[in-house]
Amino acid sequence: MKRNPTQNFGGVGNVGRPQWAPNGFRPPLDEGEAVGRLFCRGERSIRWMRAVFGVWFLAAFGLCDASAEPRFLLAADNQVLEVNREGQVTDRITRQGHSGIYEAWRLPDGGIAYAHKNGLAVFDAQKRLVVSHAARGGAKGAEANSCAVLEGGARFALMDSGVSQIRVVDRAGTVLSETPLPELEEGGVHGRYRTIRAVAGEAAFWVAQYDRKTLLKVEEGSGKILQSIDLVPLLRSAPSASKAFGVTPLRDGAMWVTTSTGLELIRLRANGTVERSWSASELGLTCRYLLGTQELENGHLLMACGDYHLKAPGEGRDLLAEIDREGKVVWRLTRDQLVDQIEGVVEARTGLEEMRITNVHAYDSDRVGKALNVIR
Repeated sequence: MKRNPTQNFGGVGNVGRPQWAPNGFRPPLDEGEAVGRLFCRGERSIRWMRAVFGVWFLAAFGLCDASAEPRFLLAADNQVLEVNREGQVTDRITRQGHSGIYEAWRLPDGGIAYAHKNGLAVFDAQKRLVVSHAARGGAKGAEANSCAVLEGGARFALMDSGVSQIRVVDRAGTVLSETPLPELEEGGVHGRYRTIRAVAGEAAFWVAQYDRKTLLKVEEGSGKILQSIDLVPLLRSAPSASKAFGVTPLRDGAMWVTTSTGLELIRLRANGTVERSWSASELGLTCRYLLGTQELENGHLLMACGDYHLKAPGEGRDLLAEIDREGKVVWRLTRDQLVDQIEGVVEARTGLEEMRITNVHAYDSDRVGKALNVIR
């Protein structure tokens, strides 16, 4: 029904007398009939009015914002990028001397925290550096590989492979705890550790031992090993090609794991057994690596696909993929979408430009930091 545009609804001299013209003009209703028909016209009208009011209420109070837009923060070697779902770069941060950026997080206050080869960097919403915590050098050199955001950005955990240690610092840069990890004698510093993730509800972390293909759950402070998972017997790909890279623990104890050059995505149960696994080819992905992951609120998995050390441009087509529960890629970000917007890193041996996306943090533009990975 259309309201007669020539009549005032609730105006002076016409209070409570809406006039309707479904097929022409009809006389004004009396007070009781107007109220009754407007507000009590059966269950269908009541449900409709409640739905309309509900949408208005949620939008008005910020609980359901139709303007909210998914954003993806990408750790990309010598820079951190923010892109939207169309692949448009919406933000970027770089800093001289910061390379080997393997992990980046958007903070609830709009700032950014990331781990680079030489340590931890935290920026405020105006991109001013507010925390700089250096990696420590050990016998094999210095290298930081990952960081975790704790307590909504009040604290940060840094994975420091050079000294095989997790350090937790606050926003003043004060060291709050130092957690020793097993010293790995074989190989170089780059093959020691990769991803670090906090365990929900516990003073503990999951870490990935890269070359050893092992996941460790360690107690914060003491370094006591609470659980160890050897990936080798769980792999479908050749163990020699696989590494332990991405680890995303979930609240029910399950875990997503990626194997880097092994190109395998694994979902583990809480007891460390395999629930599901896929190869990159089974997922329909064209990439050189399967790297950092994040489980989204809808149950899908977001995964970074690295294009490091390309031998041909087509090898690194896919940079980011959203995968549903059945292993179907429902969205992807490709090299072609980014290569004309930013300057990547040129691979010296081939001259090919690489985007080098290692990790991803997804959030809504109006709900920064409200991601499953930020759990402590």
